[in-house]
Amino acid sequence: QRVVQTTTGPPPNPGTGGSTNHALTATRSTSYVSPWENLAAVNDGFTPTSSADRAHPVYGNWPQQGTQWVQYDWATPVTLRQASVYWFDDNQGIDLPASCQIQYWTGSAWATPPGATACGVAANTFNTVTFTPVTTTRLRLSITSRSGFSTGVLELRALA
Repeated sequence: QRVVQTTTGPPPNPGTGGSTNHALTATRSTSYVSPWENLAAVNDGFTPTSSADRAHPVYGNWPQQGTQWVQYDWATPVTLRQASVYWFDDNQGIDLPASCQIQYWTGSAWATPPGATACGVAANTFNTVTFTPVTTTRLRLSITSRSGFSTGVLELRALA
C-alpha cells in the first residue's frame, strides 16, 4: 500500500509557534564580532539548550563593552510582529546584557516598533519582544553590556 503525503509549504520553524522566521533569509551585519566567533550563528536556525550551549557556532563581541548591535537586512520588505533573542553566556568574559532594544528601519531612521514590549535579558530561554506589525527592510538588536563584560547571541529570530 502506498502512502501519499502532501504539503502546503515549508514546515514552520521549530519553536516559532508556526510563524515564519524571516531571519533565515536575512543578510546579517554587526558593529563587532570576535575573530574566533561567527556572526552566521545568529540566524542559522539552531535552537539552543542553554545560554552556554556551544553545539553550534556562537556570536560574541568580546572584548567590546558598552552598546553593540546585530542587524538583519532584506532585499525586499518583510512584515514582522516579534523578535526573539537567545543570549550567549560563557561564564567568562561574555555575560547576559544589562539591556537591549529592538529597532526597525522606517526608510529614513531607526525606530522602536509601535507597542513594543520590553526586551528581556533572561538566560536559557528565548526573550521575545512583541509589537504592532511593521513592514521593513532592516531590523536591529542593540545590546548594552554589563560593566566589565561583553555580550553574545546564540540565535535571533525575526518573526512574521
